[in-house]
Amino acid sequence: MTENLPAKKSSRYYELDVFRGIAVILMVIYHFLFDLDYFNIREMPAWFWPQQLYGFPITMMFIAAAGISLSLTASRTNDAKTLTKKLIKRGAFLFAVGLLITAVTWIYPHDGAILFGVLHLIGLSTILVVPFLIGMTKEAPFFGKYKETLAWLIPLVFGIIVILASNVVGKMSGPIWMVPLGIHPYGFYSLDYEPLFPWFGVILMGIAVGAWLYPKGERRFDFSFLKEESLFLKPVTFLGKHSLVIYLIHQPIILAGMMLIYLILG
Repeated sequence: MTENLPAKKSSRYYELDVFRGIAVILMVIYHFLFDLDYFNIREMPAWFWPQQLYGFPITMMFIAAAGISLSLTASRTNDAKTLTKKLIKRGAFLFAVGLLITAVTWIYPHDGAILFGVLHLIGLSTILVVPFLIGMTKEAPFFGKYKETLAWLIPLVFGIIVILASNVVGKMSGPIWMVPLGIHPYGFYSLDYEPLFPWFGVILMGIAVGAWLYPKGERRFDFSFLKEESLFLKPVTFLGKHSLVIYLIHQPIILAGMMLIYLILG
């Protein structure tokens, strides 16, 4: 089915909530196993540790979902001025939450404090992507009949460029203030690190996917089979709707649970 399916302005894109919910479940499982090993409770086997096999795909899901969400925000906003204000406000909030995480992890565990993690990335990227999104707004005068095509093509091309450029940037070393770009001193270590190169490229590609799947904010395909009535999808959708809150609280809950079990069992 390829015709555009309108969605009410007040409706949520439940398929995106399902996607986020699955990412949340995988994240919680991964961090639970990570904590077991990190705090010497139970050693994980060697095959668990390649970040590219486990943490990388989960991070990719969250960041791509953020890009898709940004394209939807743009397509449902009337004009560039309103969109810019909205995204600066949202990006600043997420970046501030990221700085709070930096402060907390600097206190404990300190070693590997998160200087530029997922929320720092998404917060800053939410502001940086404004030029790529203003052409998607309802009243945008740009591109004419090519608007829908260029809405996904431009961020796709730039996303690929950013990802390819990361192969060069990632080999550079520099002062600590360049950490957001993917350039850092030798010996730098962080428990979570998602620099702009290559991850800003993933944000842009997420925007491209969103612009293609939801031209003018309308579904290109019928995702009604993912509606939250089913026993399985309802909790998954709930997790997706509240992914930011769960992201912030899941580690303290896991650690508190481990501490409680340790106190009970000795």
